[in-house]
Amino acid sequence: MKSPFDRHPVLRVVSKLLIPFVLMFALYVQFHGDYGPGGGFQAGVIFAAGLIAFAMVFGLAESHKRFPLRIFELLLSAGILLYGITGVICMFRGGHFLEYG
Repeated sequence: MKSPFDRHPVLRVVSKLLIPFVLMFALYVQFHGDYGPGGGFQAGVIFAAGLIAFAMVFGLAESHKRFPLRIFELLLSAGILLYGITGVICMFRGGHFLEYG
């Protein structure tokens, strides 16, 4: 299925230039959340917005070619596993689940 934005080449070119920067900014927010505003939730929202913008401009078929469903399943599983491991490590160090102090 083609995207409704196929007739708008300027939008496609600008999106192709900006979406990688949006995704990099999401990583910046993730890894610099200790020093300023940001963190996991904000970074996830920014990253998801970049992927949604890609899917809207280039269509779902192209989106599935670039980002296969299997990759999303692996990343989702890894995120949940990382969350659980972080909580358990905090407990082993004498705190409560996800207590960083």
